[in-house]
Amino acid sequence: MMQARNITLRLGGRDILKEVSCRVRPGRVTVIMGKNGAGKSTLLNCMAGSLGADAGAVYLDGQSLQELSPEELSRRRAVLAQSYSLGFPISVAEVVEMGCYGRYYSYTARERKNLVREYLQLLDLEPFAHRAFPTLSGGEQKRVMLAKCLLQLDEGQEDAPKHRYLLLDEPTAALDVEQQFRFVDLATKLARQRGLGVLAVLHDLNIAARFADEILFLREGQTVTMGPTKELLNKKTIKATFDVDCLIQDHPYFGGPLITTLPYGASIIRSTPTTESVA
Repeated sequence: MMQARNITLRLGGRDILKEVSCRVRPGRVTVIMGKNGAGKSTLLNCMAGSLGADAGAVYLDGQSLQELSPEELSRRRAVLAQSYSLGFPISVAEVVEMGCYGRYYSYTARERKNLVREYLQLLDLEPFAHRAFPTLSGGEQKRVMLAKCLLQLDEGQEDAPKHRYLLLDEPTAALDVEQQFRFVDLATKLARQRGLGVLAVLHDLNIAARFADEILFLREGQTVTMGPTKELLNKKTIKATFDVDCLIQDHPYFGGPLITTLPYGASIIRSTPTTESVA
């Protein structure tokens, strides 16, 4: 399990995170939610090891991140950043091959080529293999970066770590409605099939309701609550986190909750007693 314990971080003279704890279990999806500026991406970057905390610590299966070399850390967790920019025409296949870099020389050139082909096939990216990465759409680029992350966490080697973690920082940003759902669905299905622990920063309550096993709600750098999605995704928590009221109904297709948020300051007018669940 990946754990952040009592993380505190000050930037620019103010507390960005205040004694925040978070856990990510293998084969499970944990989502971080909160308003803009709540500290979501900052917490994810602390858990990735790319940002140091002023207090508290992050552990990977009982080991502090500080005990792990960059090479070992790269084999045990991969990060899909919120944004990325490549200003030169590197090919899609070359971007995916970057996933090998943590153990580059343990592969032969043929093995690297075969691994790249495997992950291009897995994410239906073979037609783009020789395309320049900057020419792809936002959704296509994110699929390429996901392929790179999955290759980075590939379990094919004999000494591959038992547990591995995939961290997704706002993976649905800049994607259209269809691509948002498809991308998160793809990432979580692959993660569950491979036993990866997934930590994702999301803004869409309905996507979180569909895919998250646990949710951490943050507000102004502090924990509102954390726990199983089915227990915590309710009007009280949403109001405490986002300052909005909402209507929660049974989803007509997925069987879980369907959440409709109301305009800021509005309240629910009950037209019928059966339209809203007791959540």
